[in-house]
Amino acid sequence: MKYLGIDYGRKRIGLAHGDDDTRIAFPLDTIDGRNDVTRDARNVADRGAAESAEAFVVGLPINMDDSEGEQAALTRRFAAELERLSGRHVHFQDERLSSAAAHEAMDEAGLRRRKRRGLTDQLAARQILQAYFDQAPSKP
Repeated sequence: MKYLGIDYGRKRIGLAHGDDDTRIAFPLDTIDGRNDVTRDARNVADRGAAESAEAFVVGLPINMDDSEGEQAALTRRFAAELERLSGRHVHFQDERLSSAAAHEAMDEAGLRRRKRRGLTDQLAARQILQAYFDQAPSKP
């Protein structure tokens, strides 16, 4: 099964892709958010269709104390719209520290601030999807 991993934000939406066979996530793209859940979900659903994604994995921003704030509520609304518009199942993955891991990887690579903006979101989406693969049971 092919998956599209998503780091949802109002301004930017990071995308990654991967599948059950390799269980390896790869950064894909960053698209502009429209600060409109329905329009954002439509754009991601369209991109998922273009990538032949059969399901989506959306990073859920859970606080360090396991509570959910305003961004988590917004992300849940986005995911519900994405599922409705695409007709594909949406899985959630705890995204705590995914952006921190993306920044660490870019620091190690020596990337300058200019090149980081869109790449941060893609790498966070990759981290989200990879965590999903790592936690899912292996196929026999």
